[in-house]
Amino acid sequence: MRAVLGAIVSGLCVVALIAIPTSHRPRQVFTDNFAALSNTATTLGFADSQVFFYNDAEVAATVQRWVQNNIRTVRIGIPWGGVEALQGRYDWSKADRVVAAAAAANISIICAITSTPWWAKAWNALPPHGRPASPDQYGKFTAKVAERYKGRIAAYEIWNEPNGIFGYHPAPDPSGYTDLLKAAYPRIKAVDPAAIVVGGVLGSGKSWGSWTIDPVTFLTRMYAAGAQPFFDALSYHPYSYTMKFSQGMLQADSPVDQLVRMRRVMLERGDAPKKIWVSEYGAPTNRVNEATQAAYIADMISTWQELPYAGPLMLYTTRDLNSSSNSDDDRFGLYRSNWVPKAAQQVLASPPGPAAVYQRFAAFTDPSFGEVLSPVYTGPFKVPTQLRALGTLWEVAPGKIVAAPTPVADLARKRNILPKTTFKDGYQDFGGWQPFRAWYSPQTGVQIASVEFAKKWVPELGLATSSEKWVNGATRVTFQRGVMTWRPFVGVKVYRSP
Repeated sequence: MRAVLGAIVSGLCVVALIAIPTSHRPRQVFTDNFAALSNTATTLGFADSQVFFYNDAEVAATVQRWVQNNIRTVRIGIPWGGVEALQGRYDWSKADRVVAAAAAANISIICAITSTPWWAKAWNALPPHGRPASPDQYGKFTAKVAERYKGRIAAYEIWNEPNGIFGYHPAPDPSGYTDLLKAAYPRIKAVDPAAIVVGGVLGSGKSWGSWTIDPVTFLTRMYAAGAQPFFDALSYHPYSYTMKFSQGMLQADSPVDQLVRMRRVMLERGDAPKKIWVSEYGAPTNRVNEATQAAYIADMISTWQELPYAGPLMLYTTRDLNSSSNSDDDRFGLYRSNWVPKAAQQVLASPPGPAAVYQRFAAFTDPSFGEVLSPVYTGPFKVPTQLRALGTLWEVAPGKIVAAPTPVADLARKRNILPKTTFKDGYQDFGGWQPFRAWYSPQTGVQIASVEFAKKWVPELGLATSSEKWVNGATRVTFQRGVMTWRPFVGVKVYRSP
């Protein structure tokens, strides 16, 4: 898990907040220039957790780059500990400055509310990302944020990367995090019914002891704890510094593999209308060179638009904290710390659309294969492939798409073969060194037999209820309304039920 705020930001949250001037009477921020947030995959912006700590000149310079790059949505943080360092005393000055500057530039805002103050943290938790002792106190603070910035902030993220110890100390806790959702959601909605409340905010990565919980497991446990009514969209941070997002479909627990599995969880829970947002994505240029950072970001922008459940995509972040540093958190910027643009800035200036191969898959609209789950990826035999909720599609020749329902597709993957025809009328033919036919329905399961049986099969037999097997000197396949057998020197015989 990547800690979203580095040592500089954490130090500011933990140590310097006590010295911030406070005010008992909040000052409201008013502006007529409010930009609505578009909940679509083409909504592209910056995630900038650093801007909260900037001075006036730095905020102005940052917003200027947002405008120059035609950014219309940004994701910022408002740390609870940075506003209410002492209980009941509020300093909104830093948040006011950022919100007002973005609103004046007609930029919509996604706001992550994080960072428990010392006085509100659980006894065994370390700030700034220690769990609150009272979810109710956290919920009350989110309501104060919503009251102050109603009509100025379009969406609220509840916490940040709670599935890792660096985001939720002393240990990730899906049930405890769900309590935050339950405390915040109704309060925010009561103040601003139009606001979007975003849950999860999950980081990619594998489960590792008590340090991290993979996002699929964490989401599953959120649902088990009753999270479903308390978020309008799910947020995900699909970081990987070793591969493009689109290249992970053949690797277990890659960011895109976890995305697909999380979407399956949502569909199983009846949450199909909810979208998944990427509120952070990027690659630090101390880990990859600037050309690779640009390539990763271009791939992410293009790939993300292939998914019908995809919401806004926020790139982390605007500018390096220190371009000479070897720390990851210092080097995520699309600009260097001296405001010299990196190659990725040109990608943002002219963002790519989906690849041409995606358009061919998009033309396949058979609803029986369900919602698109994955981007188009290069599968075995270098064949373009796409997962759908109820099946898999392959482009076996340019412009020729064949599809199989998930149980049949799983068989194809297990045998490392490709189908010759699209699944239709309950069966599908496969090639390879030993061609065969697969019959399938939810009632009969997947059953297979060699091509000799397929040639003699007639629909009146119904679907196979057993696979080909040797019984009493003959190879036998049973069907819903009959039997087929094969014997040496005799061939295939068909016996239909009366």
